[in-house]
Amino acid sequence: MNDQESQHAIVYDQLKELIETRKQQKAFHPNATQFTLHLTNKLFGFWRQSIDRRQSIFCVYNISNETQPLLLSDLNLIVTDNWRDLISGIDFNETNDFISLEPYQILWITNTP
Repeated sequence: MNDQESQHAIVYDQLKELIETRKQQKAFHPNATQFTLHLTNKLFGFWRQSIDRRQSIFCVYNISNETQPLLLSDLNLIVTDNWRDLISGIDFNETNDFISLEPYQILWITNTP
């Protein structure tokens, strides 16, 4: 781990960043509402909603070794909200767009900054 360019150190640092991001989200509270999403057999997902119902997070995981398409409208995103991926920082302005998830890519799409 002393070698910051080693594969282990890079993965460790990325996991720490994900954990810090997760800790800051009210929708990841243990008592928050959670439902499994019905996507494809290569995409796993669930929806979380904060206790105060202000934040939603749609967690989508490509569990395959192939690029997978995702139609954002399949998530039922509220069109009046602004949506952003917490991991990449990408904004999603069109809820009818197709996006591609790289093999094993993760999205945490939320409606709050």
